[in-house]
Amino acid sequence: MDLSIKFVLPHWLYWGGLLLFPLVYIALAGWREKPVGEAPADDPAAAPAVTSDALDETASSKAAALAQAPGNAFTRVVDRMSQFIGVFVAYWTVIAVIVYFYEVVARYFLRSPTNWAHESMFLMFGMQYVLAGAYAYLHDAHVRVDLFYAKAGPRGQAAIDIVTHFFFLIFALAFIWTAWTFFSSSMSQNRWFWATGYSDESSFTEWAVAYWPVKFTLVLGGVFLLLQGLSRLVKDIQILSLTGREAAHG
Repeated sequence: MDLSIKFVLPHWLYWGGLLLFPLVYIALAGWREKPVGEAPADDPAAAPAVTSDALDETASSKAAALAQAPGNAFTRVVDRMSQFIGVFVAYWTVIAVIVYFYEVVARYFLRSPTNWAHESMFLMFGMQYVLAGAYAYLHDAHVRVDLFYAKAGPRGQAAIDIVTHFFFLIFALAFIWTAWTFFSSSMSQNRWFWATGYSDESSFTEWAVAYWPVKFTLVLGGVFLLLQGLSRLVKDIQILSLTGREAAHG
């Protein structure tokens, strides 16, 4: 008996699943927000402001200090956005489980291996990695070369971060510019006024998925990261100001 099937994932189902599945999953499972650092509130963007005394006593990590910074309307909006996007793309991992389960069944039981399963998932994980950058920065989960930073205290760490934000802004703007170049060159200039390519780029496999949505996530990820960096800069300045006033009165 021949049980082989020739199913190829439709492009509309792939992109529709990436957009809608996390929303449905969140609606069914309930919204859960991870507190930033050691913030007492469940909402990292709504963590209450504290005095400089409390900041010095409780901020055992930079993430905790950021959580206790008062912020403003801009930082609250950006932090909520980064939190939501991070949770949103995290649920794409469930999609990967479903797709690879199908691949195993199709390959070993139905003798119908696919080309699209692996391709769709490595593209998805690439987009997930880029879009989750702002979430990682919000929670201070990025990699840092820590020689003197950990011993500097909240005031010293804030001062270091304010200085290094200059290099961060250069990196973020260069990333966005490069990502936009990749994105615009993947689309036909005969169809889109912002495009610089000669045709709409797609993969060379039988799946032939368009690459421009994938490359556009690079632009979005860079913008989200830039906004989160500006939010963090505002809070670093507030931390420096809080601890500076305490030092002046001490």
